[in-house]
Amino acid sequence: MFKIKTSFAIAAFALLTPLAHSAELITNGGFESSSFSGNFQTINAGPGLAGWSVDSGSVDLINTYWAPALGQYSLDLNGNSAATISQAFATVLGQTYNVSFDMAGNTDGGGNIKTITAGVTGSNTFTFDAAGKSHGSMGWESRAFSFVATSALSTLYFSGSPANTYYGAALDNISVTAAVPEPETYGMLLAGMGLFGFLARRRNSAK
Repeated sequence: MFKIKTSFAIAAFALLTPLAHSAELITNGGFESSSFSGNFQTINAGPGLAGWSVDSGSVDLINTYWAPALGQYSLDLNGNSAATISQAFATVLGQTYNVSFDMAGNTDGGGNIKTITAGVTGSNTFTFDAAGKSHGSMGWESRAFSFVATSALSTLYFSGSPANTYYGAALDNISVTAAVPEPETYGMLLAGMGLFGFLARRRNSAK
């Protein structure tokens, strides 16, 4: 009987622990892996943005030029031209993942409506209205989408819009985590494990 209870406890811990804690999968999601002290720094296509690849165009890594959503730094997706940034990370085939980020816009020009296209296995378009906003009051808003992994390595990308010219959408606080089951899923799991324990006790009593 002791062995059955111990095995049950170990199994419950092993199954529930990964569900209760979903690890961050993105590196430098807040663009804080930097030390420059100026207003902003233009980064051209290549590996110059820590953790990310600038696949096309250029971005402006913002420091003191405007207020970030979180921390010290943020990103303008339109530097000298609209850019696409991406980052690959390990995933589990068939697992659902949640992507979240904060969005605002460069208020210096390029129209009030700022646009970001983002995705992993698909494409999602997000807009932000910069009317009435300022460098000191950016009006950051949270955005999110989900995807189901189709391979063991997934790539998240964000693209700025050429329509915004040199004054693009602002990006900060990017996060990707595995979706955590709803409370009823935990209940079903515990009920199933309880049934397993009941059947194990009956089998042990019948010996």
